[in-house]
Amino acid sequence: MTHAELLHELGERAGVELELSETGTAAVKFDGDEIDFESDDGKLYIYADIASADGREGDFGKLLEANNLLAGTDGATIGLDRERDMLTLCRMSEGETEYAVFERAVANFVTALRIIRKELAGGGDSAAKSQPNSDHRLGGHFIHV
Repeated sequence: MTHAELLHELGERAGVELELSETGTAAVKFDGDEIDFESDDGKLYIYADIASADGREGDFGKLLEANNLLAGTDGATIGLDRERDMLTLCRMSEGETEYAVFERAVANFVTALRIIRKELAGGGDSAAKSQPNSDHRLGGHFIHV
C-alpha cells in the first residue's frame, strides 16, 4: 500500500479522518500521544517529541543505551532537534508496505515512545531492558483516540 493508503486505513480503523496534507504530512493522537507522519520521496517518517532536551544531559547515557542497536526503541531512533531543543523519536520506512506491517510498526513506535518517556520521568526500568513487545496492541485495542 502507498503511504496515503496506509494512513487512510489507519484512520478508518481508528474512526478518525487521517489523510496526508498537500505537503505530505499528517498527525494523530493515541491517548494523548501525538504522532506525526511525513511522506517524502518514497520514505514515510513516523516521529514524535519525547521531551524537552533542556537539562537532560544526565539522561543522555540512558537514551544512548536505548538507541544502541535499537535495543529500547524497536526500530526507531532517538535524536536531538537542536533548533527546538527537543528530544525526538523517529522511524522511517521506504516504499510500499502491507497494512499489517505498518500497523505493527506504529503500535511498537507508540509503545517505545511511552517506555522512553516513563524512563525519563523516573518511573521505569532501563529503556534498553524494556524492549517493546512486537505484538503489543495498546491494551488489546490498536488505537485509543
